[in-house]
Formats: sequence, C-alpha cells, structure tokens
Amino acid sequence: MAGPTRGDQPPTPNFVPGPQPGALPAADARRSRVGADVFAPSPFAVANPTAPPPGVRSLPTIVELVHAFKRRWVLCLMVGGLIATSLAVGVWWVMPAGKHQARATVQIKTDMPGYVGRTTHMETEAFEKMCEAELAKLRTKQFLTKVASDPRVAKLPMIAGSDAKERVIEDSVGLKRDPSEIVKITMTGDDKEQLRVLLDVYSRLFVSEAQEQESAELVRDLNHIRKMLDDLNAAIKADEKKLGVGAERGAGIAIDRVMTERDLASVATRLRTLKDRHEVAKQELDRLKAEKADPKLIVVTAGEVAEAVDANPAVALRTAVYITAKEKLEAKRKIFNDGAAALKEFLEAEAQALADLNTARKEATEIESKRLRAAKETTIDKRLIDAGRVVADLDGQMQTADAERKKLETDLKGLARNGGELADVRDQLSPRVRDRENLESQERQIKLLLRADDNEKPSRFKLLEEAVVYENWNQRQKMAFASGAAAFGLFAVCLIVSYLEWRNRRVDGVDQVVTELGMRVIGTIPAFPSRAALRNGEAGANQNWRFILNESVNSTRTMLLHTAKTQHMQVILVTSAMQGEGKTSLSSQLATSMATAGLRTLVLDCDLRNPSIQKLFDVPVAPGCAEVLLQEVDISDVVQQTSVPNLWVIPAGQCNHRVIAALAQGHPLEALFNRLRGQFDIIIVDSCPILPVADTLLVAQHVDGVVFSILQDVSQLPKVQDASDRLLQLNIPLLGAVVNGIKPDIQAYGYNYVKQLPA
Repeated sequence: MAGPTRGDQPPTPNFVPGPQPGALPAADARRSRVGADVFAPSPFAVANPTAPPPGVRSLPTIVELVHAFKRRWVLCLMVGGLIATSLAVGVWWVMPAGKHQARATVQIKTDMPGYVGRTTHMETEAFEKMCEAELAKLRTKQFLTKVASDPRVAKLPMIAGSDAKERVIEDSVGLKRDPSEIVKITMTGDDKEQLRVLLDVYSRLFVSEAQEQESAELVRDLNHIRKMLDDLNAAIKADEKKLGVGAERGAGIAIDRVMTERDLASVATRLRTLKDRHEVAKQELDRLKAEKADPKLIVVTAGEVAEAVDANPAVALRTAVYITAKEKLEAKRKIFNDGAAALKEFLEAEAQALADLNTARKEATEIESKRLRAAKETTIDKRLIDAGRVVADLDGQMQTADAERKKLETDLKGLARNGGELADVRDQLSPRVRDRENLESQERQIKLLLRADDNEKPSRFKLLEEAVVYENWNQRQKMAFASGAAAFGLFAVCLIVSYLEWRNRRVDGVDQVVTELGMRVIGTIPAFPSRAALRNGEAGANQNWRFILNESVNSTRTMLLHTAKTQHMQVILVTSAMQGEGKTSLSSQLATSMATAGLRTLVLDCDLRNPSIQKLFDVPVAPGCAEVLLQEVDISDVVQQTSVPNLWVIPAGQCNHRVIAALAQGHPLEALFNRLRGQFDIIIVDSCPILPVADTLLVAQHVDGVVFSILQDVSQLPKVQDASDRLLQLNIPLLGAVVNGIKPDIQAYGYNYVKQLPA
C-alpha cells in the first residue's frame, strides 16, 4: 500500500477514465497480491476449527441463563411480579378462611364383608351414586336436627345461644371427597373445644346411622331367605315321596350312567388327539415324499457350503500358505519402499498364494456341495421311513379307540332305557338340594353378622380419624401457600423468559465468538453510553470513555492494516448478519482512524437499499454508487471530500431495480473498484447485512477481504454462523470479527493512559 499523504488537506483524487496507467484489472491485481489461490478461505477466518456450530445444545448452562436474565431482567421482574402477585392473591382467596379448623375422616369402601350370595362390591357408577346420596343426607334438616339434639351439642354456647341451630351447624361444616374412598369432614370456627365436640358428634352420628341402615338391610335379607327355605323344603319332600323305595335302585343306575359318560368322554378326547397327530404325521410324510420326488426342493445353502469349504483340509493349507506370504510381504514393506525391486519376489509369492487359494476354494466348493446334497438325500430317506411307521402306528391306535367308543355308546343307551323316570326325578331333586344348602349357609352367615359387636360388625362406613383440631391452620397455610405460589411464579417467569432469550443465542462476549463461532476477533469497540448518561455524566468520565473508544478503534485499525499489508489487501468490506449490528458505525470509525493515520481513505457506501453513510459525514445521498453502476455519471463526480483530512466518501445514490440488476452483473462494480484502487491507499466498503438480501454476497466477490461486525447482546450466534458460512462457501476471505457494544471498565485502563494528551 502507498504511504500516508503529507499535508493537512490532501488534494482531491484525480480520476481518469478506465484503469490508471500501470494498474492491473481487479482480478489480476488480486491474484498478484494474494497469490494464485486468492479465493481460498482466509487463514484468519477460523480460529477454532473444531468448535461446534452454535445452537446444537438443547439445554442451556446456568451461566448462559444468568447472561440471558441480565438482558431481560426488567421484563422478568415486571411480568414475574404481576404473575407472582396474581398467584398469591388467588391462592389466598381460594383457601378457606377461619382461625381454627377441625377435621374428621370417614372411609366409604366399595368392598364390604358379607355373606355368600350377596353382592359386596359396588361398581364405580353405583358407588358414586351411593356416596352422593349419603353426603346429601348430611345436609338434610332431619340429620342436622339429630346432631343439634345430642346432649353434648345442645349445651355448647354456639348452639344453645342460637335460634337456628341447624343453620349454624350447616354453615360451619365442609365436606370434601377425594377421588378415592375418603371423605373429609371439616368445621371452622373460633372455639377449638366446641369445634371438636360438634365435629365428633357429627361424624359419629353419620357412621352410626349408615351402619344401622346396613343392619336393617341384613334383617330384610334374612327374612327373605327364611321364606325361600320354607318353599324349597316343601318341594324337596314332594320329590322324595315320588322316588319311594326305588330310590336306591335309581341311584345305582345313575352312578353307572355317570361313569359310562365319563369313560365315553375320555375315549372321545383320546380319539381326537390321535386324529390330530395322524394329520400332522401325514403332512410330514407327504412333504418328505415331495422332496424325494423333486431334487430342486433339496436346498444346500451358501452358508453351509462356505462352512464346509472353510473346514476343507486343502483350503486350510492354502489359506495358511497365503497368510505366511502376506506376512512376509508386510515385513519387507516396512524395510523397502513400494517400488523397490526387492519386493517383487514377495509380491509374486503373495499373488501366487492367493491364486492357489482361490483355485482350492473353487474345487472344494464343488466337492462339498455334492457331498452335502448327498447327505441331505440320505437323511430324507431315513426320515421318510420313520414317518411311514408313525402313520401306520397311529392308524392302528385310531381303529382301536373307535371300536371302544362304539361299545360305550351302546352301553349308555341301555342305561338310559333302564333308568327311565328315576333319573329324571333325581336330576330335578339335585339342584333343589344344592339351593337349600346355599340358603342355609347364607342364613347362618347373616345371623353371625347380626350378633357381632358394633366395633367388629363389617360395614362400608368406617371412622378412620376422629375429630382433630388444627390451631390457626388456615392462616399459616394460606400465608405459606401464597408466598410459595408467588415465589414459584416469579421464578418460573424468570426461568421461561431467560430460556426464551437464550434460545435466540445472542452473543455474550468475545470468548463466545472465538469458541462457538470459530472466528478470529481483530478488535472490540466499547458500548455507546445513552444520551442521558452523556448529558448528566461528569465531563471527566465522558472524556475517558471517548479516549477508550478512540484507542479501541485504533487498535482494530492496527490489526486490520497489518493483515492487509501482509496479504496485500486494499479493498475491505464491512458487513454483519442482520441489520442494527453496528456495521455502518464500524465502517465510519475505521475509515476515520485510517485517515487520521495518514492513509488516503475512501468510504464506499454499498448499502444501496438503506444507506446511512451520508448522514454520518453530512453529504448528499446522490449522486453516488448507484448512478456509477448505471454509468449515468463518472466516478469523479460522486467522490466527495469530508471534513476529516485524507477521507473521501462515495454515497449510495438512488437505488432501484436497474441498480440491483447492474450489481448482479458484476462488470460495473469491478470497473468501479479498478479505478478506485489506483487513487486510494485503503477503501472501506459499507454493505448491506448478509442474510436479508444478496447484495453483500455480490459485492464481496470483488473485494480483498471482509470484516464482520458483531454487536454484543444483539447479534444471534446461529445467524452469524449462517452469514459467515455463506461467505466461506463463495471462497470470500473473512479477515475476522469486530465485537461492538463491549462494556469497558474505565478504571481497568489506568488513569495515566486514558487522560487527554497535550496538543
């Protein structure tokens, strides 16, 4: 690059049409500076080639969540505070009020011990209806009157001094049934002892009335069973009278008939089993005959042949010879190069051994295939003989069983004729006797249940927990639950907002750019303070910040110029992944820093769709780069002098579809850069963001290198990675990244190094 121009105000560049004398075309000039492979990726583009792409992990670390919370802490606290307050108020409002609470627990079971013949298990629907009916009784006036008339309740002050005793009890009682069999009865009030007595009477009366109702049902069942027994005994006596003295003879015939039927059933079962076995054996015999008749059905698999070939002695011998020749060849290769003459003998020996092995395997394959087929044919012949014997044996057994079945059927018919009417009477009497035995058993069980003590009497209703008073239960629980709900709501909102913010994968700092994006960082720019901070802050602190900004830009300039000098680069493009990541500010700061260092510097605004360079340097937006690409004006007419010595600007101009089409052609832009290279030491190109439009990818193909602008806490890692990948896919050199928005520690710089130097 040319050295810095002397003087306070360098002269305006003298443009002449076309390339300057001695200047190379853009492509040739780049090849002469960078080398033959100028479009290869820059060695500075990736600092950590093994870095994983951003966004691979599905769960953040605690540190990453903390960084995300710092960016959104105001939103977290505002939304979290509203939700926490709402949850606390809601929990406090929903929970019941009262200073003290008494509770008793009653179990209503779906299963209950009973007697044979009674349904003791209730289905879900019937159980739900029964529970609803029982709980409805607890609020009826009849039940509440019984509770109020109990001597222990009647003398309680809260009941004795009230004219509406039932209403007082109903208002203080709360009923809650869990999805299971548990019913919780609660009462709230101010006096603990009165609550305990009232709830104890209430719950015990509920259980005792339910048990009395069950006992009444047992008495009704007992009376019904006794009536059925009287009717059944009369019918049995009438049947016994019909049998008379022939009962014993009829019983003998019935026994013989039962035994004959049992034998006949056994023979029938055995005959069915023999038929099934005969069918299976016949199918196996037919299959073997088919295989014997058709040689194609005898299949020798490739695996069987391969296994037999491997076991063949000749193949095993040739395999050992080949392995030995190969090991000798590998040993010689460690001593001699592949082209050495000494390896020729061992190569030929290995090839000959391999050929012999293949020949042996081929011969063995044919031999073993024939041997295996012959063996299978012999096996089929043997199995065919065995299957024929099995079928013949089963035929004989089936004939014997069939003859036995026919004889038993004849005997059974004779017994049926001889038994006659006695068997019919006996068949009618037997179920009646069994029914009488069942009814007598039920009668005995019901009597035992009715004679049981109250504590041992089985019932669906059981008092699991007597009345217990929980002092100040509601107030403490309400406060604890409300506080817990508020804390949970605040934490949940902060966690959700932090996680959603982390999903955006914003850049937290310089280390993240290097480790996760794999980019080389050539500089950092401090964050701009707010206008209020500049207006209200101390003059010394603001001055120190400005010095830090200048030194940061100068450090970035030094790194960039060193790279440009070693790589012979002159045209440098500044871009970013998305809009609002500081690329235009970085372009103007770098250009100003290079101009103050004495370099003839040009800022070319190629952000044709949304130009802003003209605002920073207070120059007209047109004519500019757009008009030059359309060849409407000459370059000398658009280069504008700025107030900074050695710094010129070419604004963007008025963009339209024709300008974008000319940009895509490439030739007008290449001609523009060819003329500018001979007039300036360094050219800074401010371009569009990469991801929204393709303009930057078109411009970047004509520059020497690209500098990536990243804004801390704004730029997103996946988008930056996508943008840099697009540049690398086009073989555009990526010089590195500049991280903007760093929050500096002014004290860390040292006072003596940030104070203003004398003029």
